[in-house]
Amino acid sequence: MYKKIYKICFQKIKNIFWHLPKSIFYNIYFGFPHRNLTLIGVTGTDGKTTSVNLIHQALLNANIKSGLISTLGAKIGDQSISIGLHTTSPDSSIVQKIFAQMVTEGMTHAIVEVTAHAIDQYRYFGCNFAICGITNTSHEHLDDFLNMSSYINTKAKLFSNSNIAILNKDDSSFSQIIVPPTTKIFSYSIDKKSDYQAKNINLNNKFLEFTVNKTTYKTNSNYRYQIYNILLVHSILNQLKIDPNLLPKLILNFPEIKGRREIVKNNLHIQCIVDFAHTPNALFQTLSSLHSTTKNKLICIFGATGGRDQTKRPLMGKVVSQNCDIAIVTADDTRNENIIEINKQIISGFDQKQIDNKKFAYYNIPNRQDAFNLAVSLAKSGDTIIACGKGHETSILHGKTEYPWSESDAFKTAFRNKDQNV
Repeated sequence: MYKKIYKICFQKIKNIFWHLPKSIFYNIYFGFPHRNLTLIGVTGTDGKTTSVNLIHQALLNANIKSGLISTLGAKIGDQSISIGLHTTSPDSSIVQKIFAQMVTEGMTHAIVEVTAHAIDQYRYFGCNFAICGITNTSHEHLDDFLNMSSYINTKAKLFSNSNIAILNKDDSSFSQIIVPPTTKIFSYSIDKKSDYQAKNINLNNKFLEFTVNKTTYKTNSNYRYQIYNILLVHSILNQLKIDPNLLPKLILNFPEIKGRREIVKNNLHIQCIVDFAHTPNALFQTLSSLHSTTKNKLICIFGATGGRDQTKRPLMGKVVSQNCDIAIVTADDTRNENIIEINKQIISGFDQKQIDNKKFAYYNIPNRQDAFNLAVSLAKSGDTIIACGKGHETSILHGKTEYPWSESDAFKTAFRNKDQNV
């Protein structure tokens, strides 16, 4: 605990005496470009990337020139810009440079993912947002924040610089987030009464349908958690006075977002999915939805990142064991940690009753490609395999070396191996 407190205190000092002055400098250096943009920010633990990409696409469909900064990179018109590996909110120097490029290219709006680390390290210092929304908050980054309360309070700071706040009334953060009296608050929900509440929900193995106020949504992305993402986007677009018919059309055939519920096609009649889910909550939301709509076996390939919050690893294991038929525990970005120890911590959280009752089985396969090969070899026609954790990422970090990696390519290699062994 003392080591954690020391780490947090040291980071606070670094934030004030390094990150803050640097952010002020780059604001001045690039001429405060954000002042010429309508800024829309989305924070939260899970769902940020899907939400900002939907907002961005909806604004483009409304003929509004919009730029984007997200985990998948930055977009300015037809140009895609890398913001670095394992990065969601880039350094302040990159943020202001991209904002300046957006202004030069004639963008009027910018949609950005804003992490707790970005807020803590003043990466968006000086930026006034027209609208900010929050997806949800759950166990994540507790190696860098003292506790969940501290983590939520950090995210809440974003709303101090926003004209409008869109909050998730079903989330535990709702009662903790305090915004200035000048900021207008709107809420969305499924369970509790709110400004934008989902009703008449119909979820089956083919589609998801629900209504919010006078708008009906139907989408082929049949995950329950997708309701929250759509509600947040609906709320933001409504406040921006965007044509209410655009979003329902956009999500009918849900836009493909790299590494998010990404389908990898094959001729084996196995549903293969790549997803970025890497927190206990994201795994629960994703796997519980899949479990309810999958007729045959659900197989999950997953691991936990090294050098990050170790306390979430058993929680991830518990969620997977309660929502899957088979798990293959494997490597993620191990960094400088021992993969054997990482996997051991995950496995310690498995629900022993599920194992004893033969409702769940697992394999410990440290090599990630071997894990894919095993999953595909075990799967039968009609089964679902989901690979969680890496999503869109193009490398896997072991030690200090980034090795080329692709989840979809790993599936394709496994398909070829299965074909050869038939």
